[in-house]
Amino acid sequence: MDRKGIGIIVAAFCLMLAWQVGINKLLPPSPAPVGGANSPYVRTNQTGLSNQAAIPPATPYLPVAQVPTPPTTVLSASPDRTVLLENAQVRATFTSRGGGLKMVELKEYPAVVGCGNKGQATSAALATLNDPAFSPAFVHYGVPGMGAHEEYQLTSSQGVVTAQRDVPGGLRVVKEYRIASNYVFHVTIRYENTGTSPVALPGGELVIGTAASPDRHETGDWLGAHWFDGKSAHAVNMSYFANKTLGCLPGTPRTEYVAGASNVVWAAAHNRFFGMIAVPDSPAQQVIVRDLALPKPTTAELEADGRLNPDPRAYQTAMVFPGGGLSAGQKAEQTFSLYAGPKEYFTLSRMRLNLEAIMDLTGFTGIFAKALLLSLNGLHTFIPSYGWSIIALTVIIKGLFWPLTAMSTRSMKRMQAIQPELQAIREKFKNEPAKLQEKTMECMKRHKVNPAAGCLPLLIQFPVFIGFFFMLRTAIELRGASFLWVCNLSAPDTLFTIPGLGWIPFLGVVGVGLPFNLLPLLMGCTSLWMAHLTPMSPQMDPAQQKIMKYMPVFFVAFLYNYSSGLTLYWTAQNLLSVLQTKLTRMNDEKAAAKNTPPGGAARKKA
Repeated sequence: MDRKGIGIIVAAFCLMLAWQVGINKLLPPSPAPVGGANSPYVRTNQTGLSNQAAIPPATPYLPVAQVPTPPTTVLSASPDRTVLLENAQVRATFTSRGGGLKMVELKEYPAVVGCGNKGQATSAALATLNDPAFSPAFVHYGVPGMGAHEEYQLTSSQGVVTAQRDVPGGLRVVKEYRIASNYVFHVTIRYENTGTSPVALPGGELVIGTAASPDRHETGDWLGAHWFDGKSAHAVNMSYFANKTLGCLPGTPRTEYVAGASNVVWAAAHNRFFGMIAVPDSPAQQVIVRDLALPKPTTAELEADGRLNPDPRAYQTAMVFPGGGLSAGQKAEQTFSLYAGPKEYFTLSRMRLNLEAIMDLTGFTGIFAKALLLSLNGLHTFIPSYGWSIIALTVIIKGLFWPLTAMSTRSMKRMQAIQPELQAIREKFKNEPAKLQEKTMECMKRHKVNPAAGCLPLLIQFPVFIGFFFMLRTAIELRGASFLWVCNLSAPDTLFTIPGLGWIPFLGVVGVGLPFNLLPLLMGCTSLWMAHLTPMSPQMDPAQQKIMKYMPVFFVAFLYNYSSGLTLYWTAQNLLSVLQTKLTRMNDEKAAAKNTPPGGAARKKA
């Protein structure tokens, strides 16, 4: 393989690792302008709600810059009045503070997936959403008399939780919550003018959820927020708030993201596997996402467990609605559908509105990731184990690309065979570049050698590999799925930990030791085996050949503590490549022996 081929491989692998972070550095989301004529806090008679009343505008609301900043700690742990609402899938806790949704527990999912004696998922707690949170969901943020610290009267009757508060001035706010199916809640916020004079309706922010990692070992790069403008979804994640140039050069951190122009069809806050998505009856004016700091682990906790995230974060997502007013005795309603559950493709896609966009299965690579996820789930309907389903999918993909790979192998062997002739041409025409290129191409054409054939299979298979990379790292189907000795295909397959070796870069965990992950080691061994069997281009100098030969070692370092589902795929891919190389060689040798006339080899030797 020539220098260009090496460059393609290195660039492809770097792109694979840096895509998620780098794309947000090079093309960061553009915050919408705040304030001015398009500010959501400009006085208006349009409420965006049903039964709107045309009354003189009230006092203008605060612009975004003057809205009180979020508290630096989570809500007080002092007792508050709570009411539960649950079905077979979820348990929702509603609080009297702000009359909002405090927390959603997912009954079918543990908070942390561990390994029991039989390799099953074990956890003492359930996975939760909006916990910890700086504000309950569906709380008016920054609106006097209606915020997260105001007390609402909570009642529960026939599957409906009601939160009610009379705001001084004659405005009554009533929030009603119902559970439907498939992790969906129906939320209604009703505003009633109980007085004899017109009252102003509250505009501004309505919090729809806060995303935090349920596992304290996960870093903030798994967290995110999305919103949909009716045509495309927009993502906000840690890289936006870090605001580093090219993903590594320090910049001025951002604390807030503001976007939208009366086109926010839905907005979401989500972690690696779970999310909250709020869909209002009419689009919101803007969406606001805030980066908030959670309490850091203590020094003692970090010393005891070096895997803990030292700087945990949370992303609070809110929708902005315009203000308005109500005449005496009038009412207005605002309704929402809220999804609070797993990022599971089939469940989200059936709800339309492109809700599955929170899984990041968008763009060019998302096409392949989505197709691979659908194929994996399709195979799982026939194969009970997700591990064997990954292997089966790998076999199918390898079979589809088999002709291309075989063509590439034969082309490299033919290129290797004509190297003496090419070297003679280079020596003869070393001072005539045009003639050298002409004679080189003539030689390759005469021997039916295509210089691009070696790289073509790699370029074609690369999107599939990237699709596997993005699909396997966030597929909730793999969370807690076991395979042989692996108890969780979404995490490393750590069999035991060697203490005292946590200082080893990429592999060790400071304060814990060196985890012994078997699948990445198998992946590295099979990669070296495959590299040994793959013919190198004679044009490549010895140093480049060594780099190519031992590049799998770097892959092991990068993926050692990654999802075992990904390393399982790569290991299976390597073994199939080794098998294909050996079969191709055997077939070529048989064809060569068949085409050799009797005694031909002896006469040639004589």
